[in-house]
Amino acid sequence: MPLVCTVDVEDWAQSTLDTAMPISDRAGPNMERVLDVLAEENVQATCFVLGKFAEKFPDTVRRIAAEGHEVASHGYGHVDVFQMSPTQFREDIRRSKDQLETLTGVGVKGYRAPDFSIVKESLWALDVLAEEGFIYDASINPAVLARFGVPGFPSQPVRMPVSGGLTLVELPVATLRVMGRHLPVAGGGYHRLLPYSLIRWVIERTVLAEEVFMAYCHPYEFDPDEFKHLKFPLPLKTRLHQGLGRRGFENKFRQMLRQFETTLAATVAEKALDAAPSFSELLKS
Repeated sequence: MPLVCTVDVEDWAQSTLDTAMPISDRAGPNMERVLDVLAEENVQATCFVLGKFAEKFPDTVRRIAAEGHEVASHGYGHVDVFQMSPTQFREDIRRSKDQLETLTGVGVKGYRAPDFSIVKESLWALDVLAEEGFIYDASINPAVLARFGVPGFPSQPVRMPVSGGLTLVELPVATLRVMGRHLPVAGGGYHRLLPYSLIRWVIERTVLAEEVFMAYCHPYEFDPDEFKHLKFPLPLKTRLHQGLGRRGFENKFRQMLRQFETTLAATVAEKALDAAPSFSELLKS
């Protein structure tokens, strides 16, 4: 199975520090840089676009679609799903989906929650996604994490029976199984900090097992100088936690794209509608 390259199109400060903040001026150029890299490496990616980003940089969103990348939803305001009511969540994803489809003229098939925040307590969100016309979700992390994740969830694509007789495909983010535990390895900060030799080994192991490796990144990880331009102080711990490894991230990203065949999340989801096991079948096995 090929690698699925995904980009969570958002702004660092607004998504990490305070969702009430405006999208920064650097967010658009950062995503343009990602698109340049993808074009140079002749790779198409799935881009989960935040609604607030699309409002500020509509031309960038149009470029994503025009260059053959998949435009999917990252919601509107980057509020964690478990912080919203079902009604608020429905309004958030409907607003985002309509916005992106209007901008690009292409139907939106997929969704990824901010911070992978569909957890055990917010699995109700899958029903809402299906009801709103999505065919897949890519929000669940099977790893054991401090705040997020659904430990024990299948690590490969699975069909989720939801309300009204609908079906939604879940595409979990990639993990590494070690001593019965799933560890996070899919991208973002893990790819910033891990040596590329380890990243390559994990992907090779997954691909050779004919399984899907769902990788992700953010545009700000291609911007090592961002913190120099902030207009507010940032604690040293945050600078280290969020900044270490950015300078080498693009090189690792390029190596990954050059060494592994890639595909779009929607392509995997459409195949999984027919071929992937259902969640209920896995529970019985």
